Amino acid sequence: MRSSRFNVALAREALAARSESAQGWLRGTAPGRTVQRMLSGFVDIEWADRSMTLAAQSFTSVLPVVIVASTIGSHDSFTKGFFDQFGIDMDSVDVSTDGFGVDEPSFAAFGIVGLLMVLLGGTSFARALGRMYGRVWHVPTLKFASWWRWIAVLLSVAACAALIGATRVLLGVPYLGSSLVLVAQFAVWAGLWTLVPYLLTERRLSARVLWATGVITAAGLTILRIGGNVVLPRTVATAESKFGDLGLVFTAIGWMFVACGIVVGASVVTKALALDEGPVGRYLRGPAEPLTETSMIR
Repeated sequence: MRSSRFNVALAREALAARSESAQGWLRGTAPGRTVQRMLSGFVDIEWADRSMTLAAQSFTSVLPVVIVASTIGSHDSFTKGFFDQFGIDMDSVDVSTDGFGVDEPSFAAFGIVGLLMVLLGGTSFARALGRMYGRVWHVPTLKFASWWRWIAVLLSVAACAALIGATRVLLGVPYLGSSLVLVAQFAVWAGLWTLVPYLLTERRLSARVLWATGVITAAGLTILRIGGNVVLPRTVATAESKFGDLGLVFTAIGWMFVACGIVVGASVVTKALALDEGPVGRYLRGPAEPLTETSMIR
């Protein structure tokens, strides 16, 4: 029922957008109006500030969860997967990940209370994501009664970081290894960024919008991953030579900003496409009541 009401509201917003007077090249054609809505969406969401907030929150919220996960399982693939998610191949730089691992006595000292503190503190990243989706789609943000959704989002992102790292085993496949890695990572990202808005909007978005958001986000992150293979080895080496191990941290934060910018931008692009007047918009809006002046004033 919530997604049906969302479809109706989205269709009404599309009708309102079409009824505005056309001025200039952008507003004079249907594709131009879609581009104009994208540009306006980036301004309205304050893209740079929102992306930097998410990048900082991911570094301070998600990374501790990844570290704890690697502590429990004694697997470096978690930490490697976290950096690999942003295009940083930990095997290509001379930085040891042993510092991320902790032996069992240390974990025992850390305790369950510490683990809960990490999880509860880490929800700030999920809350920031929820505010972003609420701002883009004009839906209410989660209340404290739905706190478990924040935990679920945080754990999902951390788990997908490990899955991204696990896809590296496909590199051993002759001839097709690199392609299979990209396909697997695309699938992981698409699933994750379909699930995250589903959880944070309490099923208010329609399935078509959710999948479109996941696919567009995954496409952007895959392109970023390909670009990272070219750019990052030299960037990380230069930063490490100038700043030591901190150079890797600086590079990771910068790359997180770009990745989080893709997450934010994908939502804006999906919203603009959903308001499109052509077949793409009609498909994303899904079945809804006929767009009439009467339905506009209900």
